Amino acid sequence: LGTDLCDFMHGWLNYQIEHHLWPDLSMLSYQKAAPIMLEICKKHNVPYIKHNVFWRLKKLTDIMVNKASMRKFPVAFEYAPDISEVQH
Repeated sequence: LGTDLCDFMHGWLNYQIEHHLWPDLSMLSYQKAAPIMLEICKKHNVPYIKHNVFWRLKKLTDIMVNKASMRKFPVAFEYAPDISEVQH
């Protein structure tokens, strides 16, 4: 999944899934945890998504300049009180 150089250059930010599942895990152990997490995802038919850092940077920039949205689901799926709070 990652190499030592790649992980270092990304500041280990390429292991967000592992970091949020095991926040006390040393970042040096993320390489070992990633294949375990990948197998768990496969077993439960959950996508394990990794994107190129430059793709992510473009996506972030598009969101920041309002060319794209972070919204993954239609507004109709949202919890109504949360929507009204954002619109005010």
